[in-house]
This record gives sequence, structure tokens and C-alpha cells, in this order.
Amino acid sequence: MKEIIKLILKYHFTIIFILLEIVSFSLIIRHNEYQRAIFSESASTLFGNISLTITSIKDYFRLKEMNESLANENILLKNRLEKYEFLRDTIIHGTVVQDSIPVYEYIGAKQVNATYNRTKNYITLNQGRKNGLQKEMAVCTPEGIVGLIQDLSDHFAVVIPLINVDSRISAKIKKNNYYGSLQWDGNDYAYSYLNDIPYHVEVNAGDTIVTSGLSKIFPEGIVVGYVESVDKETANFLKIKVKLAVDFKRINHVYVILNNKKNEQTSLEAINYHE
Repeated sequence: MKEIIKLILKYHFTIIFILLEIVSFSLIIRHNEYQRAIFSESASTLFGNISLTITSIKDYFRLKEMNESLANENILLKNRLEKYEFLRDTIIHGTVVQDSIPVYEYIGAKQVNATYNRTKNYITLNQGRKNGLQKEMAVCTPEGIVGLIQDLSDHFAVVIPLINVDSRISAKIKKNNYYGSLQWDGNDYAYSYLNDIPYHVEVNAGDTIVTSGLSKIFPEGIVVGYVESVDKETANFLKIKVKLAVDFKRINHVYVILNNKKNEQTSLEAINYHE
């Protein structure tokens, strides 16, 4: 209390001046319509801007929560769509089976670590074995293919992305179904190369490249990227530069694809075509 009194005594002239300024300003506004209108408009603008700023700050801190919610809703909708398409196909073929399940299901996950400037890049997800993830499951974003799960623990999974020199997936030109092998060359993370496409095949810049479906891992038709250029490097095959659909520096939420019939297909092929 003594310190407060000392402070008031020390700055009493300044305090009195400020109080007189406030009183004078108040009298001017109260008895002058023009000044009152200007003050009212200025105050409204000031407090409006302050309110807008506070709202923007609140919205910014809610973005993470909103993104999580949207990602979960997206997974839910994809699973519902898969079930709808499965039922539609079974009805069309007249073979509805009540206990049947869709071929594919989707599990949401979030990237928690990643590299993109190495030759053998990787991505770590915050979901693992206890969340239903398994090795060699496809990983995607709404934009397109990310890669496949290489290893996992109970709570985490490591993904080999398309931008890893050890990654190879079967992809095709959407407009004509010619397929080849997509492989990254270890340079620019934004581009990969589609090889083994016959020389005579018509392909142009801007054409869409999608998964071929010739795999137990990736469903058919998921976007891989878009043709950037075509190199006729040999007499037999084209080398197609592909601008990848996924920006690997901006990945956040992903979905992992579970093939419910993968084990059945693997077992059948192992029995009948094992060499």
C-alpha cells in the first residue's frame, strides 16, 4: 500500500493531467453532436477490428480440431461409399449375400515424422498394429497415392513413399489402360517415372496416371499423378515423367487401405502358382 501511495505522489502531476484530459474529452463528446458521431464511428471501427482479430485468433487455434474432425468424417464417408458400391455390384449381379463385406476398408492416420530429401525416404504414422494396420497396406491422401506400409509396431507404422528408390508400383495411363512400373529416380521429390510403356502407345502431357489394380495392395484407379513429359529413349519403350499428385512436403492426414480379400488371394496364388 505504501508503495502505491509513493507511486501516486511521484507521478501525481501526470495522473492529474491524464484525468483532466479524460474529463475534457468526455465533455467535448457529450456537448458536441459532430464530435460524438466521429467518436462513435471510430470506436465502433476500433472495437469491430479488435473483435475480428480475436475471432481470427480463436479460429486459428481451432483449425487443428477442425482438420481432425474433417479427416475422420472423410474416412467414415469412404467406408460407407465402399459398402454402397459393394452392395450395388452384388445387386446388379443378383447375388446379395448378407454376411459379405466390402473388399476395401479405410483407416485414418496422421503423419508424425517424414523425410523427403533422401534417396530412401520414409514416413511415420501415428497408428499401428493395435489400430488394425498391417504390413504392405496402401497409404493415400485425398489427392492420391502416398506409398505402402513397410514396418510397424503396436502404435506406429513406417511407410515407404513413392519418393523412395526402393518403391515400385504398377500404374497405368488412365485413358488407354496401358500399364508399367512407376519408380522414383532419387532426385526431385515432386516427380517420378513410369517405365515399360510400349513405344507406340499414345500419351500426352497432362494425361492422368492411376494405379493399375494389378496388385493386392493398391485398388485400381487411385490417382498417382499427371504426365509431365514423354521421353522416347529406346526403340521399344517410353520413359514417362510423372508429376506426382501428392505434395510430400505437405502431408498431414492420410488413410490406410485394408484389402479384406488379400490373404485369400495370396493363399490361392501360393498354392496354384508357386514355383
